[in-house]
Amino acid sequence: MTMARTLTGESDTTGTDTWTDTGLAALEELGAELARRGRRTMILTGGPRPRLEVLERSGGARRARGAGAAACAVVCAPGGDGGAWFWWAWADRIAPAGEAALAADLVDRALGARTAA
Repeated sequence: MTMARTLTGESDTTGTDTWTDTGLAALEELGAELARRGRRTMILTGGPRPRLEVLERSGGARRARGAGAAACAVVCAPGGDGGAWFWWAWADRIAPAGEAALAADLVDRALGARTAA
């Protein structure tokens, strides 16, 4: 698998650990789905919320400038409807967290033109 996971080891007593675990599990599922489609991903947990960095496609030729740079970041957060959603880093919804395949389709489609070799 082409995912890496960095954990901060932080915890608190506010119940956010449960949400963080739920969000991490959803991001791991999305990362695995994107990896099956040839994307490289990495989960980062430093900062206010874990995020999935979606990188260029693995295998193909890399661009000389910016090779290895993240193409986008995806977070998993509450959606206001009581459910968890995947969100772009700029706060637009992608898909419900339980629909990793749909989210992967949308992420891959959105990044396709920008990361083509």
